[in-house]
Amino acid sequence: MSKIAIDIDNTICNTSDFFGKMAENYDINVLHKNNVINYDRIVPRSDNWSKEELAYFVENYFNKESINIPIKEEAVFYINKLKELENEIIFITNRGIKDDDYTDLIVPKYLEKNNIPYDSIITKSNDKYMYLNDCEYFIDDAIRNCEQALEKSNVKVIMMETNKTKEYNNDKIFKTCNWKEIYDYIVKGVTSNE
Repeated sequence: MSKIAIDIDNTICNTSDFFGKMAENYDINVLHKNNVINYDRIVPRSDNWSKEELAYFVENYFNKESINIPIKEEAVFYINKLKELENEIIFITNRGIKDDDYTDLIVPKYLEKNNIPYDSIITKSNDKYMYLNDCEYFIDDAIRNCEQALEKSNVKVIMMETNKTKEYNNDKIFKTCNWKEIYDYIVKGVTSNE
């Protein structure tokens, strides 16, 4: 049995894609602009939005619609399989870290709605490595989080590949965009690179 720490956004669901489309709609139809939307953020936005425009988007879109982000079906299947093997599943997210972000409050409902088992949830964590001392595996999509976990803990780091991390390489981090490969890596010690 292993303790497995898993990020939420862009790891078990495609948060940036889901909200990126909403950000484009908000920019065009509400703000009456035509800005380029930066999808590489958890809360996609235009780099030209004012603080007030961003705050409105967070309050009226991000906070209200986070419960509806489509889950990756493959994630549901393989996280359930990991749990069936009596692994301990903890979710670590930085949701709720900003004053206007209340999405940390819906994380348990979101996981239950999508049939994702878990043993515990840690929210408002900007330094996820601090919670990895007794974990064996850490799964995240952010380069910073993965590098810190590698440097400051003894976990095996698995990076969920995104557009932002496609070009990133580190021989000590197993990178994939496939939950079956994550499952095989954890359970069987198998990687497609071997």
